[in-house]
Amino acid sequence: RERERQDRETHTHTQTKMSQLLSPERSGASLEPRRSSLFSPSRQEIAATSQVDHIDEPTETNTRRRPVTPLENTYKMKPEKKFQASAVETIINTVLKDQLEEEKYDARASKQMSKTLSTIITNRVKALEFDRYKIVTVVTVGQIADQGVRVASRCLMDQETDNFASGSFKNSSLFGVATVYGLFYE
Repeated sequence: RERERQDRETHTHTQTKMSQLLSPERSGASLEPRRSSLFSPSRQEIAATSQVDHIDEPTETNTRRRPVTPLENTYKMKPEKKFQASAVETIINTVLKDQLEEEKYDARASKQMSKTLSTIITNRVKALEFDRYKIVTVVTVGQIADQGVRVASRCLMDQETDNFASGSFKNSSLFGVATVYGLFYE
């Protein structure tokens, strides 16, 4: 009988714990950080450390979908057409000159200007049809005000297939630096 009583208490305790874990307050509906996991930051922590807009953050419905496979396996280890840094550098310099030549620096508009320049450069590079390459574009726009700025980056690339191109432009009030990385999907 003692064993049956212990089993009932254990079962009741387990049910209580399960109902607490599955309650709406613990299912992610609240904004309180969960203390039980070190590896799942709360929405507040993500928002505080994020470098993107709140619009760019994934919503609850976006996180549950299975990611789309960008390309099917072809077992090609080398690209048919390699990433040509010289052609991409020409595109970067042309876009920066055309878009920034008569612009004046505005701190509020520089964020959107960087995103727009990045999109334009990415679309023009994709038009060159480097098949099976992931194109990553990073654009920095800043004010010229008697200061020194150094733009640097680091990444791990395959020397045989991956490459990058960079370009810059400056006028009397602003500078723009763009770097495009071409990373081959194996």
